[in-house]
Amino acid sequence: MSHDVIISAQHVSKAYRIWESPASRLTAPLMEVAAKVLPGALGLKERAARHYRDFWALKDISFEVRKGEAVGIIGRNGSGKSTLLQIIAGTLQPTAGEVKVQGRVAALLELGSGFNPEFTGRENVYLNASVLGLARREIDARFDDIAAFADIGDFLDQPVKTYSSGMTMRLAFAVQSAVEPDILIVDEALSVGDFFFQQKCAARMRALRERGTTVLLVAHDMASVRDLCQRVLYLRQGKMMFWGESQEAIALYYGESSAAPVPPTATPAAPRTGQLSDTDLQSFKPLALWWHENQPAETAPGPVELLGVVFLDAQGRPTTQVLMGSELVFRVLFRARTPGGYHVAIELKNRYDQVLSSCGSYTCGLEALPLVTGQIACFDLAMQLNVEAGRYTCQVVLGQIGNQPNRGQRLAVSPWLGPIEITWPYETERAPFLGLFGPPTRARFAAELPTDLP
Repeated sequence: MSHDVIISAQHVSKAYRIWESPASRLTAPLMEVAAKVLPGALGLKERAARHYRDFWALKDISFEVRKGEAVGIIGRNGSGKSTLLQIIAGTLQPTAGEVKVQGRVAALLELGSGFNPEFTGRENVYLNASVLGLARREIDARFDDIAAFADIGDFLDQPVKTYSSGMTMRLAFAVQSAVEPDILIVDEALSVGDFFFQQKCAARMRALRERGTTVLLVAHDMASVRDLCQRVLYLRQGKMMFWGESQEAIALYYGESSAAPVPPTATPAAPRTGQLSDTDLQSFKPLALWWHENQPAETAPGPVELLGVVFLDAQGRPTTQVLMGSELVFRVLFRARTPGGYHVAIELKNRYDQVLSSCGSYTCGLEALPLVTGQIACFDLAMQLNVEAGRYTCQVVLGQIGNQPNRGQRLAVSPWLGPIEITWPYETERAPFLGLFGPPTRARFAAELPTDLP
């Protein structure tokens, strides 16, 4: 291990044993022991193996982190990010491989971990900092800085069990960062804080990095990863897909769920429906970069199936980044398994898990598209994105309308896809609207009272 390498992970794997039943936790290990001490007991080991299966949360992960480096760990939920951080922090042992860590580690792995809920915030500061290796006099010297950074006022002398999640995170990050660790590990905990405190934390992490602290950051906010991290480890289903320069890792991550961003456009694109041949299908597939038929949908195969989804600008280029108020085309490719008439709907959701819109062929006044078995069709929906700047996800639904207006049967549903990033240069350009939405508006001034008032 080189003198400037502070974290070294070599062929790290982690398996969790999933038991067939509670009783199997006892009987299967006993059979395995018996198979070792009784060589004549044929088949015991194989019988034991039938009572459990191993789930590999991590598989053969190797990388090295240098002192003072900021490293991001990205991937979808369930990709093994938190498991890897726990192994690095020493709270979890790998099934195979080894991790070597040099120096003091401060880990913000779970909100409130290390805090006693019955103790006050002040008492928890001393408890937590002492666990991290600080003497009483060192904590005394840094206490005012911790309290000022957390900025929770009189709640500092109240039990932590009375805190909100945001207050708990404020105090936890203040303590972990104030001990000036050699390695600071942050696992998505900052997402519960308000935006301004997140900015404050980002500034603190930059300052720590400049003083030589190594930072490991797990985040779903790619902007934070890009701004804070020089290198990124990209995990997918427990496997290491990429280890290297942050911009390339982020591009690969978006390639799993979205097309690479291109310059935004506000040029309108017209809605359309149509039927495609197998040749057209092959030409479409390269465009479906962020969702396609090889990725699981939320529903089992039914009378109709989704083949691909892509966002397009007016020039037909895939994009996931647009200006606020511009139009984006949602293109959906699907195939009928049985004859019928089908509708397509697009649902848009914001960062607070609120559905902002659900619209499609039915709400646009189109008749259901009749298809025969095996026939392929394409649906385009041009949506003017009069919503505030931020990140959004979308879901595609194939269905049929029932006997009641606005009620129907969902036949095929995609995962929530994205993110779609809506941007606006607020500092330099006048926004078309302020607030959550921009409804159609008209305005005028009149020097005299209008004569068309009722």
